Amino acid sequence: MVGRYHSIPPPGAQARLLPRLLPARKGRRLKTADLAGKGGPLREDTAEDHQDQERRRHTARILRGIRLRVLHLALFWTLVSGGLAWLPTLPLPRTTLLALQGLIWLAGCALTLLAGRRMVHDARDHLRTEQILRENEVEFRTTLNATTVGLFRLRNLHFDFVNATLAEMMGYGVEEFLTLSPMDVVVPEQRDMVRQNSIRRAEGEPGYPYQLTFLRKDGGTFIGQVWSKRILFRGKPCTVGSIVDISARIEAEQEMRRMVNALAASNLELERFAYVASHDLQEPLRAITSFSQLLERRLDGRLDAEAAEYLRFIITGGKRMHALVNDLLAFSRVAHKGSPFQLVSCDDSVAMALQTLQDSIRDSHAVITVGRLPMILADAMQIEQLFQHLIGNAIKFGQPGKVPHIRIGADREQDEYHFRIEDDGIGIPPEYHTEIFSVFRRLHKGPAYPGTGVGLAICKRVVERHQGRIWVSAMPAQGSCFHFTLPAPDGATPPC
Repeated sequence: MVGRYHSIPPPGAQARLLPRLLPARKGRRLKTADLAGKGGPLREDTAEDHQDQERRRHTARILRGIRLRVLHLALFWTLVSGGLAWLPTLPLPRTTLLALQGLIWLAGCALTLLAGRRMVHDARDHLRTEQILRENEVEFRTTLNATTVGLFRLRNLHFDFVNATLAEMMGYGVEEFLTLSPMDVVVPEQRDMVRQNSIRRAEGEPGYPYQLTFLRKDGGTFIGQVWSKRILFRGKPCTVGSIVDISARIEAEQEMRRMVNALAASNLELERFAYVASHDLQEPLRAITSFSQLLERRLDGRLDAEAAEYLRFIITGGKRMHALVNDLLAFSRVAHKGSPFQLVSCDDSVAMALQTLQDSIRDSHAVITVGRLPMILADAMQIEQLFQHLIGNAIKFGQPGKVPHIRIGADREQDEYHFRIEDDGIGIPPEYHTEIFSVFRRLHKGPAYPGTGVGLAICKRVVERHQGRIWVSAMPAQGSCFHFTLPAPDGATPPC
């Protein structure tokens, strides 16, 4: 009986009962998530509670096993002593009695040695388990102190645990910090907020991140993001939480906001300057062009060839400058002279654009196919302008000697409409797909493809003002397809 009794399970069963106390037997090291209960959220105890409970239970099993073995040995030797005293009364030869007594003594000694060996094994196993627990505790605390997040535990609004990171963040030693309360490390105007949050945690309200301004030991301050939660620790309520220094992040965000505001103000001034300059330049340019043309008519036939050519240069340059100013003014008006958004029929906008382009359509014999287009919430004039530029480009950049075929359509994609204007023209090399939307960027110069290079920049600005996107898919000599998206108004019907 004594030899078969085990106060603790054999190694295989023990590994099943103590998966977190003897991790080395499973070929892995102890993890913080294991101590916290397989990585789940803290419920009514912490990793430290769980470790202490396991240690106490294991120690109790060892001591209980040793006491039982001692009791069994005492009972066994009591029985042996009674048996030895009873043997001489048996009617057996003396040699037989002596042999029986010797066997009983040998069996008792052997069982006593086995029991003692088992107790030594149990004690050694207990010491090994304690060593593993101590090593894991050191590793766990080292990890807590090495993290960049400050960790704390509060009981009755006083710190009873902080890691080294939090103490260093505040400029204190760990032992010194444990003598403080949250009120000692928060600026005075936010101490009431700390009290209110503590009351809400005590009432069971779930924790959420919030920001506090903390006082360092040297009098400096920093902004920290705090998270806290109410738990039971060793049977008593307390609050655990973390503090992250976000001063650098807040400063970077403020600097970025300052730069964005400064950039927005600068862009606004530039746009106002472009609008005013282009508006004010119209009148002198108109005068230059008009008087140059008047001079050309009056002096017709009286100027030599060179002078007549110079005069034509002046008139052509004036007209081009006038076109540039007009387009620049149109580009500026997208942001400064836009109308309020209203429900707009894209069918009507395309029809108006085609009417404006009727001369170009007639001269090129262009074939334009328009699908059913949706209603959108937009600036009607700007949407008409958008279609006019894109359809005009499709006509202008058709392949020489070929009738342009242009297809216009739209599809509903989640909460926006995807418009397509596709042609079979000369196409655009892939390396210029982004560049063509810049102001004054022209891929084709000369009389064959007139223009100022502002049209697609206006299209981009119109689409972006309507919270959409614009891009192109095209290859040289294979035509182009301009895509843009516009938000779908609530309750809008998709195009058929």
